[in-house]
Amino acid sequence: MVSAVILVRNATPDTIIQFQDQLANDLPMKKGKWNFAFRIFKNNQYAIPNEVAHQESSSTESKFMYTLSPSYLPGSTLTLINGRSVGVFSSTIREEATELGLQTECIPDTHLDLGATTGLNDPFDILANQKLQSLWTQKQMIKGDGGQIYELENGNLCIRTSNVFLHGSFKGLLIQVEISDRSFGLKNITAPELISSILKKYGINEGKVCTDVLDARSRDKYGDLCWQYSRILDF
Repeated sequence: MVSAVILVRNATPDTIIQFQDQLANDLPMKKGKWNFAFRIFKNNQYAIPNEVAHQESSSTESKFMYTLSPSYLPGSTLTLINGRSVGVFSSTIREEATELGLQTECIPDTHLDLGATTGLNDPFDILANQKLQSLWTQKQMIKGDGGQIYELENGNLCIRTSNVFLHGSFKGLLIQVEISDRSFGLKNITAPELISSILKKYGINEGKVCTDVLDARSRDKYGDLCWQYSRILDF
């Protein structure tokens, strides 16, 4: 999957409606509403043993952990540490997901039987706040609300929009673009060129755009998405 995240900071109710109307002209399939929570944690420098501290990278990114909890992945938290280590933590077991008809990342039933879970009840970011306070301190929580999901190009393109809030203040319109690996466009042009053509086609010509990936040689669907959120939601 190729993804991009855009933040239009100067969005107004009129421009948001105009963008939605433009999408409607292409007869998208509406896939419902969504929201998200994006948390930024900073590590506790005193929690790192002295004998290990000098081995740690001096990069600014080594001090932060980012967690992304999108509602379209129920019970799952995407986690990025040090700008390179990625994990998808779920509080939903496979048996429960199957019963509810959820298409989401989940804990295998065998892990539950063996006790290889984090407790199941709470998402990972809540676990970090409650159990890992000595290691990580939450610095910010950015919320996305009032989101809509549109599917176009015969299911090969998904555009998600959401209003972004920090401490209750509106910060702009977030647009998340996802292009399926089976898209014919990927065979002819590079990923950045494809993203650029999609944005132009659907009138997304304003805002800060991020198409960065953790490793261009080996794309990580959720890791790249979490990294793009961390670049865009940098208030």
